[in-house]
Amino acid sequence: MKDRSLKILSVAGCLSVLIVVLMGALVTNTGSEYGCGNNWPLCNGQIIPKAQAHQTWIEFSHRAVSGIASILVVIQAIWLWIRFKKIWGGRFLVAASVFFIFLQAFLGMAAVVWGQSSIVLALHFGISLLSFASMLLLTCLVFESIEPDRHLFKLTLPKPMKWNFILLGIYSYILIYSGAFVRHTESSLGCTDFPLCNGHVFPEPLISKAGVQYLHRVLALILLIWLIWSLVVSLRNYKNERLLSNLLFIALICTALQAVSGIFIITTKMNLLFLLLHALFVTGYFGVITILILFGWRPGARSNSVH
Repeated sequence: MKDRSLKILSVAGCLSVLIVVLMGALVTNTGSEYGCGNNWPLCNGQIIPKAQAHQTWIEFSHRAVSGIASILVVIQAIWLWIRFKKIWGGRFLVAASVFFIFLQAFLGMAAVVWGQSSIVLALHFGISLLSFASMLLLTCLVFESIEPDRHLFKLTLPKPMKWNFILLGIYSYILIYSGAFVRHTESSLGCTDFPLCNGHVFPEPLISKAGVQYLHRVLALILLIWLIWSLVVSLRNYKNERLLSNLLFIALICTALQAVSGIFIITTKMNLLFLLLHALFVTGYFGVITILILFGWRPGARSNSVH
């Protein structure tokens, strides 16, 4: 019964943080950042706002969901801190989940109360992804530790492939940050067509909103090629590692869908649905990459059962 409750709590916590990430994207893309004015934690000086503007309710809902997610994260952290004392990386992820959920909340509060630059606003999305990734990894560890004999996330990789995923993770974070920077500098329509940029192969001038978006496109193309190469190497050299090829395939699919949604963002002049789908696919991709990093580097000789 306790194991089942822990599974439910872990999944609920992970999903709640995912919703926080998506609602953060909703706030940004509907211009609801100041839906509650410059007040925090109150909304326009009220506990429950009476305003009818949809921006107010979007921002208020985002804050409410963030509060619920924070409570779930803390409850899970207390529970897992005790149970994960013998799990490799377990306590580190517990601490990281609490740190990132509150850092995310602080950056959101700071943006409302004091105002922030585009760079800091972009960083807020990056921190949100780290918060989700830590919760996703904890959920994976919970399921695996409850059923240790199934070896749900067993990966045996040579060091070159392990380092490949480390570098891929770092590069992906830079790429994601560049995407958030595109949005927060209002460069999403810097290039109004695809694959050209305003009818040109290279943006004119290069230092412009078009240049910011063009850079993001180039970085995304490099990522797509990198993932295809990693998958081909996996299928050729690590045929027994089905989990590896499956995760890489999922990462590739998420990246492709992310690219397609990005194209539709341009062609539909920033339709809200495609903006949210773009954020969803980015979040899913980043979660898969962090799974590859953590479980790829985990010592294979360690037991993952909970005592």
